[in-house]
Amino acid sequence: MGTEVKRAHRIAVISGKGGVGKTVITANLAARLSACGHRVLAVDADLGLANLDILLGANPQATILDVLNGTHSLDTLVLHTDKGFDLLPAGSGLPEGTILTKALIEGVESILSSIENRYEFILFDGGAGVGDVVLFFANLADEILLVATPEPTSIMDSYATIKILNQLYGRSEFLVVVNQANPDFSGQTGAAVVSHLQKVISRFLDTGAKKPVRIELIGSMPMDPAVPEAIRQRQLLTETNPDAPSACFMNHLADFLHARIVCQ
Repeated sequence: MGTEVKRAHRIAVISGKGGVGKTVITANLAARLSACGHRVLAVDADLGLANLDILLGANPQATILDVLNGTHSLDTLVLHTDKGFDLLPAGSGLPEGTILTKALIEGVESILSSIENRYEFILFDGGAGVGDVVLFFANLADEILLVATPEPTSIMDSYATIKILNQLYGRSEFLVVVNQANPDFSGQTGAAVVSHLQKVISRFLDTGAKKPVRIELIGSMPMDPAVPEAIRQRQLLTETNPDAPSACFMNHLADFLHARIVCQ
């Protein structure tokens, strides 16, 4: 019998609505997991409108689509960042990155299978919404981390995302981070958002379902001026303001996921 190759734990960070802080959370979570001693790969899964490299101040030589098109090798794609983790960059303004084709599916799966034994965590920074490419990466993941805000539009878009992933792929478990919460009542804000989401799910989605949908609140990231400042400087929260409430939350989030994988 051959030795089974241990597969990295894949986490898709997605959102139903743009502008909720998904990429900021992905980058800072990857860095924190790396600082805890894990080998981490961040994949910019927004193949048509990528910006993870911009947030990190990185200058990639190639993108995922370059490798799939055969113009660059996989070795030139993997970018070793100065944040402690590796990055698979994508491109911006590339229409072909928004269309899910058989070649894209097979190509991405081939890239991942060839390198994921180097890592313990792979984070997919998905695009916003429920496009085919977003859903593809979400379904590749072991865990789906849904980022929402207290805004009604974000909550309803989060429900729509859960509904589609459940009905198309049978995904029934979702981790939730509520971002931009009231800093004075961040815990209550997160609990209220998830409670509302769960009520809508129970009323409209779980009716007659074989397996009810389960959402789990990991925590609430407070609205924090340190976040836009870090974005402007193209740095991580730990680099610009390690004591900021948002930076402390990222530590909590990494600790949660570390404990989750260790217990599995």
